[in-house]
Amino acid sequence: MAIQDDFTIDYGAKTITHTSGATVYTVNQLYSWLMDVFDELAQLDDTVPMSAQTPTEYTLISGWTIPDASFQYLKGGAVKTSDNNNLWSNIYSLGSIQAGANVYVVQNGAKITSWWAAGHIDVLIKVKAAGALIDAGKVLVMARELSDTFSHFEIDLSTGGRNAVPLATDDDLNNQTAAGTIATWNDITLTFGTVSKALGGVTKNYDVVINCSGRTLSQVYEYLKYITRGASAVVLNGIEGWRYRSASPGVYADEVKSPFGTFAGGKFFGARGIWIENYDGNDAKNFQLISADNTVVSPPNVVPVKVTGVLAGDRILVARLTGAGGSINKAQYNLTAGNNIGNGSVTIQEAITNDTPSSGFIRIGDDRYQYDFWAGSTFTLHTGVTLSKSYALGDDAYSPFVDEQATGTTSQTTITYAADVPVLVRVRKKGILPFEVESAITSTGLSVAAIRTVDSIVS
Repeated sequence: MAIQDDFTIDYGAKTITHTSGATVYTVNQLYSWLMDVFDELAQLDDTVPMSAQTPTEYTLISGWTIPDASFQYLKGGAVKTSDNNNLWSNIYSLGSIQAGANVYVVQNGAKITSWWAAGHIDVLIKVKAAGALIDAGKVLVMARELSDTFSHFEIDLSTGGRNAVPLATDDDLNNQTAAGTIATWNDITLTFGTVSKALGGVTKNYDVVINCSGRTLSQVYEYLKYITRGASAVVLNGIEGWRYRSASPGVYADEVKSPFGTFAGGKFFGARGIWIENYDGNDAKNFQLISADNTVVSPPNVVPVKVTGVLAGDRILVARLTGAGGSINKAQYNLTAGNNIGNGSVTIQEAITNDTPSSGFIRIGDDRYQYDFWAGSTFTLHTGVTLSKSYALGDDAYSPFVDEQATGTTSQTTITYAADVPVLVRVRKKGILPFEVESAITSTGLSVAAIRTVDSIVS
């Protein structure tokens, strides 16, 4: 079909309307056709509808118009009205993108309904209407397909013309899990808001806390891409996932390939302001973060302490021994004076050892108190937890590495490795024979698989 078969001229209404066909024509083709039509003797009493300023800049003149929907069948140039009240700028993408990638355009915070096919685009976008620029003439062109690295580019179209948009996507070998599987990992949660966190002895502010729910960082990376892909229906801090760019838009530089961070060589590299916690213990050293003030922070020599093969409800204890073959060191610390009933902290005479978990439990005799963090010689107890009695100066206390009731098949924490530590691992629950084994936390951590043998005698 030729352009004259697809566009219709209404001389009375002074409109040029696309009426049939799916072919997309260049603006120059439209202009050239109109010039050919209007040089005929029969049309010499009609005004010419379009003028050309450059091969890619055109103006509708003499009151002629083109309906907005008809611009979907034009490419390769910009069109404005003679009163400069309306402007359709041309954008075209270039670069290397994966086959089948859907390129979409975001204008004024909304995704423009695509009328173009997958792959590179060459389209006209209305950026000025009734004399006012839409979002200052800016648009964001994006390509975010799961299993590919992401790409986007923001461009100012306020001056019209033909504008190149560079995009680059590649096959993401670290993101090949099916979308349906990734969708089930929704126990990974994100909390937005300024928080102070310490890593490797460096305390900084962060903007987003990602609770990994014990998952590997490779899974976390794929989930973060899933919720920011082009088809995402998730809202993140009031912003649709498909256009989410950073924890502080316009202030932080975008991590274009994946807005929450990238993954390479088995390691997660967080975008600025992103904090991760409660990740699989085996990933204790497999990440690097950037604080809100743009400081790169890496974990110290952190190692996992894990007990696997358990079930929800099992009681787990991994405790420091007095030495190899010794007993649980219940006198690891000695209390100071002033640890009184109702207190929200526990203070000891010694400095808390660096290999103490950042959160967990401290035991004083048979009393067990949950703490949220520690510093120096003080354990700060969990919100709402206070001492149930007053203790004497010099009373013994200790902090196990793991001290909990299992909620799944693995109980774990991470610690800063200082030296090998002999430990006792216990797993107990009525209905199974008590499991107990001596082991040691080494420079690679600890992983013990519990053996759950049914107790056939208990009733």
